[in-house]
Amino acid sequence: MSTVKSFVFNPFAENTYLVYDETKQCVIIDPGCYDPGERTQLADFIADNGLSPVKLLNTHCHIDHVFGNKFIAETYGLALETHRGEVEVLKAAPALGAYFGVTAEPSPLPARFLEEGDTVTFGNTSFEVLLTPGHSPASICFYHWQEQYIISGDVLFQQGIGRTDLPGAIPRP
Repeated sequence: MSTVKSFVFNPFAENTYLVYDETKQCVIIDPGCYDPGERTQLADFIADNGLSPVKLLNTHCHIDHVFGNKFIAETYGLALETHRGEVEVLKAAPALGAYFGVTAEPSPLPARFLEEGDTVTFGNTSFEVLLTPGHSPASICFYHWQEQYIISGDVLFQQGIGRTDLPGAIPRP
């Protein structure tokens, strides 16, 4: 059985997810940890629970979801995995940060591209990758069909959907 731990990070109040199971392997999804305190909070949770990070995943690459990519990649030796349609969004993050008055370190580029129908496996847990463009050009969700939950990035919110008026978004009709 998997456990989902969420953290609310950065000036945009973004949700970062850490998913792990009884093997203690974990994936870090959308690391939005922006400042040293947030990075320490995430790293301390991992250490205090004896977890072993094995994957760095982005549902999409808006600035608030990628602030911590470089930190996670360097700290745990992980390569980024996301959809290829998010690369331009990822590259634009530092410039977008300047627009919002925040500093965004360039993220490592993806080492693996995830596509609709792919499976992401760690420990005894598997996610199906769903392509869900709209909020960004190639948002993806991670669906755990056995336990019936989804990590959706900003595609879904409680009682709503993610904005579709941002650069690269696909506007609703």
